[in-house]
Amino acid sequence: MSSYVRARVNSIAIHTNDLKSLTLRLDYNLTVAPGQFVMVWLPDYEEIPISPSHSSHNYMRLTIKAVGETSRALINMNVGDELYIRGPYGRGFNLEREGKYLLIGGGYGAAPIIYAARRLTLMEREILYVEGVKMRGESLFYDEAKNIGIDAVLVTEDGSSGIKGMVTDYVANIIDDYDILLACGPEPMLDKLYLMALEHGIDAQLSYERIVKCGIGLCGSCVIEGTGLLVCMDGPVFTVEELRNSSYEVAEHA
Repeated sequence: MSSYVRARVNSIAIHTNDLKSLTLRLDYNLTVAPGQFVMVWLPDYEEIPISPSHSSHNYMRLTIKAVGETSRALINMNVGDELYIRGPYGRGFNLEREGKYLLIGGGYGAAPIIYAARRLTLMEREILYVEGVKMRGESLFYDEAKNIGIDAVLVTEDGSSGIKGMVTDYVANIIDDYDILLACGPEPMLDKLYLMALEHGIDAQLSYERIVKCGIGLCGSCVIEGTGLLVCMDGPVFTVEELRNSSYEVAEHA
């Protein structure tokens, strides 16, 4: 098990009442690839896995939604407060393939996607960043992507900004224009993209979320049902081929 790295909150960005980004300054450099995750520990609380929305040298940005006791405590931290990081763990996105990249982030699943978008931009890849949310006020990184010159589209379910509709409906109309698809977000969205990628024969990498307790494949809490695949060791990023070969079955919501 990796040792902990101490980190201090350097700055805080408030997205909504229950969703914030904490930029941390770590005691030493930690190399985290887009799509990998770290285990975050705040004394007196349980550890939770978080995939950074940015990481560079000894700075790391964690985008956190309050869904439980630990995540609520994290978003209530102040500048200068300390927490602890171990990792990184898991397998991130493979960004080495040549071709046109379609990047889809749903809700706070946009966190590892904007990080991948930044890295691909540095690699001079051709990309489109698509963010899907319920309403304009829930957008996380669309403005950031535009501000740093990334071609970006915002899809809102209520039509309050950008394109109105479901992000998967928008993707269905453009998927054939791209070679590689990267996505992270709610599982119904991922399952629809999985089926879409199979139908169109596109190389897709999907980042799934499960409860991760140990981060090193010992407890089995993060298994993807029916496949034997562990999110912490085999993922959290899986290719469509890996999922199909392990008999992954989409739920009824797809």
